Amino acid sequence: MLQINRTFAGSLAVLLIAGAMAPATANAWTLGRLLHLHPSAAKSQDTRISVQVFNKGVGLQDLKVDGHIYTVLSHEALTIKAPAGTAVFAASPGYRHRKGDLLFAVTPEMKDAKISIY
Repeated sequence: MLQINRTFAGSLAVLLIAGAMAPATANAWTLGRLLHLHPSAAKSQDTRISVQVFNKGVGLQDLKVDGHIYTVLSHEALTIKAPAGTAVFAASPGYRHRKGDLLFAVTPEMKDAKISIY
């Protein structure tokens, strides 16, 4: 009887040590990722509209989109992703516009459009 108690206690100690050394991850549960607590969080959609701006001018052009400045090199394109209604301003003077002028506002109809600036 004493040998059975020692074997049981030794096995229990080995299991406890192995459990303490194993990393505890979120997927360690038997069902894994079968059940999500917040399934709506995984289905976030990107509602931004993608517009490509092409600089046909000789010099570089700076654009101000939602408070951020982006530079478009001469004869290069820049793809902008912004929500509908976002205004795009000139952050540097160009051939047909001055610094601070409104170049365009992003609309749903402009999805994947190519806009040229000078």
